[in-house]
Amino acid sequence: MCFLRSEGREAEAREIEETELAAAVVDARRASESDAEADALLKTLKSEEEERVADAVAFAEVLMPMLAERLKQLPQANARGQNPRQVRRNTERSAEMRGIADFIDDMLAQDRAGLR
Repeated sequence: MCFLRSEGREAEAREIEETELAAAVVDARRASESDAEADALLKTLKSEEEERVADAVAFAEVLMPMLAERLKQLPQANARGQNPRQVRRNTERSAEMRGIADFIDDMLAQDRAGLR
């Protein structure tokens, strides 16, 4: 919900808020000593999640250009004779949907290859 809002996808965020979150709020109220306790807990949780999403987005905005630059260098590493099997595997995987962990793995592998 917080991430969807950060991306400007308000309708999708509202749908989750009105369905999944609403059901979770009902469960939280039942499990709490009072509505005030449940409200305080939910407010804290929402605030923490908003902060976590903002931090993750900021981190990605800084890290992604750096990782993209490293990935551009992969074919050049192959031309210099650096571990072509690793470069080929990374290039093939780049066509697939990649996660942040894949980018970090590629960056570390490139650093290791440059140190040898």
